[in-house]
Amino acid sequence: MSEWKEEPQITAGRDTGLQPWWRGLVVAACCAALAGLSIALSCREVGMATLWYANAFGACCLLQSGRRGGWATLAALTGGLLFANGLAGADLRAAVLYAAPNLGEMVLGGWLLTRSPDWRQIHRSPLAGWRVWWRAVLLPALSGATLAVLLLGGTGVTPQSATQLWLTWFEGSLIGTTALLPLGLSLLVHREGGEGVRSLARHLVTGETVALMGLSVGTVVLALPHLPFPFVYLGLPMLGAAMRLRYLDVVLQVWLVSLTVGATIARGGLTLPPVHGDWQTLLLHVPLLAALLPPLLLAAAMESARGRQRALERERERLRQLYEHTPAMLHSIDTEGRIVAVSQRWLERLGYPVDEVVGRQATEFLDGPSRQRMLQQAWPVLMRTGEIRDIELRMVCRDGQLVDVLLSSTGERDARGRVVRSLAIVEDVTRKRLAEQLAVQFQRMSVMLASIGDAVIGTDERGCIVSFNPAAVAMTGWSATQVVGQFYGTVVHRRDLDSGEPLLDPVLSCLRDGHCVNGQAARLQHRDGSSRVIRETITPMRDPDSGALIGAVATFQDTTTAHELARTLARQAQHDPLTGLPNRLLLQDRLQQALQLARRSRGCLALMFLDLDHFKQINDRQGHDVGDELLRQVAGSVLGAVRASDTVCRLGGDEFVVLLPQIGTAEDAAEVARHILVGVAQPYRIGGASLHVSFSIGIAVFPDDGEDEATLMRRADTAMYQAKRDGRNGLRFHHALDTGLGAP
Repeated sequence: MSEWKEEPQITAGRDTGLQPWWRGLVVAACCAALAGLSIALSCREVGMATLWYANAFGACCLLQSGRRGGWATLAALTGGLLFANGLAGADLRAAVLYAAPNLGEMVLGGWLLTRSPDWRQIHRSPLAGWRVWWRAVLLPALSGATLAVLLLGGTGVTPQSATQLWLTWFEGSLIGTTALLPLGLSLLVHREGGEGVRSLARHLVTGETVALMGLSVGTVVLALPHLPFPFVYLGLPMLGAAMRLRYLDVVLQVWLVSLTVGATIARGGLTLPPVHGDWQTLLLHVPLLAALLPPLLLAAAMESARGRQRALERERERLRQLYEHTPAMLHSIDTEGRIVAVSQRWLERLGYPVDEVVGRQATEFLDGPSRQRMLQQAWPVLMRTGEIRDIELRMVCRDGQLVDVLLSSTGERDARGRVVRSLAIVEDVTRKRLAEQLAVQFQRMSVMLASIGDAVIGTDERGCIVSFNPAAVAMTGWSATQVVGQFYGTVVHRRDLDSGEPLLDPVLSCLRDGHCVNGQAARLQHRDGSSRVIRETITPMRDPDSGALIGAVATFQDTTTAHELARTLARQAQHDPLTGLPNRLLLQDRLQQALQLARRSRGCLALMFLDLDHFKQINDRQGHDVGDELLRQVAGSVLGAVRASDTVCRLGGDEFVVLLPQIGTAEDAAEVARHILVGVAQPYRIGGASLHVSFSIGIAVFPDDGEDEATLMRRADTAMYQAKRDGRNGLRFHHALDTGLGAP
């Protein structure tokens, strides 16, 4: 059992709901019942069972249980065999000696079944049934008979000679397993397929099944005692049943016949002719095997044939459905040119009901020139060669509309090679020719489009590119030959200007909705990885007669320079050109936002006016270039002394403003001002000179010093001048000029 291959337990269908110990009892009881039945059906004078069913049952149980449950199942089978042998009168020693070869056959048969998937095909493949027979029936029977001779020979348990013992054991196992194993495997296959007991019973309990089973059993009862060469007659009704019934019905019938044969022989209903020697049992078992085995193989063959027939019928139905419902226009005609079958697409396109088409000449649905071309040119070629390709015709719809088509037909030949029927494929090329005309129009316009500086891309009604002017080539990096036939969105990769997320294909949206897409700005991805800003317009094109959408034209221009210029102007409008700090305009915007936040949160903010002390003297002595560089470095010092959330701006000249949103107290603002004063107090080396500067700082706090922008600006400025009057290089609060908050 250590070499047992893992086999998944068969769990399809409803679970039995039995506990493991209950399953063991059921297995043991069934094994004991089959063993006892075999003993009861055997000839008493032989000394051992001559028809043995238990080994087939044990192999099926081991196959189902797999490696995990194999030991428990083997133990249950052992108990069943010992019980049956003991009940038949054998002592413990004899019972063990008889059980050991049987268990060996069960293990070998179950193991060989797990090593081969053929048992799942036993009901529909004679070859699979034959392989299962010699692997799981013949080989275990040979090994069991040999082991029985080794264990029982010379022990006195059985009075038979070694040859007779081997033959009796081998033939009993062979016949019993041949009769019962197919039934057990078939039940496992049906259970694996989810077929329940009720479903099986409905198939088994039918008038035909019962009648044929009764005929087979009756033949056994009549032939064995009364007819010469009785085994000749046993196979006839079973062969008939194999041709009519399902495989499961046949294997059940085979087992019932073996039971009937065993019972008849046990009652003395069959007298064998006198034959000397140990080979007399061959006169019984070889003919019985010859009667049982062919119906099993024939039933599998018939099941296979019926399965192929069902598959063929399903395939025929599938082909019929495919023919009738294919998106292509199809019709079949006989040798007289009459339509015998037609697809649904053919009927829908031309507008005819099927009863107005089938039986009529195919040429009746063509216009005059097409009918003449078909009869004089195409039809003779079809009858002679069996094939015509791409014949240009014009068909007439039921409402009189003409449809341009290409007809290709292939003939079906009989055994003599004559064309007896033909299948025609009709391709509607009306839209194709319209597209070709559209492509010609685009080609004529290519000269004009080549001179346009904007990118111009034409598409068909599906959104596939049909024209691509040189400007589009330059903006995308793709050549016209590379993109023709591709969807617009797969070539023109556009992203959102702000988020950078890919944008949906605007051409498909235009064709779906039938509306223009005007002036949409996006970032166009070049093939080389660069990008540029474009402004895109998509316009649908319609057929002038029908008004149907036939394509779209996409135009876009490179607005990168204008976009960057607008961004630069916007930054210049809000930032100081000398220091890069926000200017008064941006300060007002951020002050408004900070005030709104402070009002909602009932918090505080501070506005500080900073003025460089004696900056005019530096400008006069060192020059304006040195003064400008000093302002840039001072701006950097102030930025380094404040928080990232604070705003430092330059109003002009040597005046700076610092906005401190969301401060806790006025002292927090004073602390920031002191950091600024300390930061700017360091010497600045510019042009070989070491310069020292300081700030006079005025502070206004919301809401103590004002609740609007203008008031805070004015009072911070007033406090700054007060700091200058107080001696410079210090800070003053507007609301507390007399509190002593001064220079650090």
